[in-house]
Amino acid sequence: MLWRFRRELIFILMLFTSYFIEKISFKRNFSNSNTKLVKENLINYEEIIQENKRLRELLELKEKKIISNFKVAEVIAIKPHIFPAEIFINKGRKDGISENNIVFTKDIFLVGRVEEVNESYSKVISIFNKKTKISVIISSTREIGIVEGGYAPFLLMKYIPYDSKVKIGDEVYTSGFSEYYYSGLKIGEVVKISKNSNSLFLNIFVKPYIYSYGFKEVIIAK
Repeated sequence: MLWRFRRELIFILMLFTSYFIEKISFKRNFSNSNTKLVKENLINYEEIIQENKRLRELLELKEKKIISNFKVAEVIAIKPHIFPAEIFINKGRKDGISENNIVFTKDIFLVGRVEEVNESYSKVISIFNKKTKISVIISSTREIGIVEGGYAPFLLMKYIPYDSKVKIGDEVYTSGFSEYYYSGLKIGEVVKISKNSNSLFLNIFVKPYIYSYGFKEVIIAK
């Protein structure tokens, strides 16, 4: 009789223990599930916020009439991976892209121009490319020179007089005198000035604003 009572008591204790273990496990799983759901929602909200911010910035381009007709393209490849001379985008002839369309960032930082157009993608030569030669103007002195690519991570600005008052930190913009680039596009800032006694001109190195830009998306002016 006593053994039977003990067995029933043990059985009841096992039932209670099993119940509490299951309850604790359910709470833990429910909590983990909720935490995961909250994290996923936060990620989704962050993506929505970033997308809305991007769309507002693009809308501002039109409202300010900086660029009236443009396309947004994703960057699908760059070459080389650091200070790319060539950039490939997922927009082409079917999207209305043409050779020599200007390419820049949402901040109006000049990236380069379209060199080759295929049906569904295009190749852009960036300002780092050695083919690049752009007429520019210095913000402080209003002097006009030419920036050339092929000197990554910088650009070389030529034809600024030896006695120029240009200084480190001066901003450099497109002058509007180039064949493809209209005026006012931001290129970079002066970071080094060297004088050569055998030349009438300075050697000026410009750090492009796209120096550390993450090439994921660009804007093409049509």
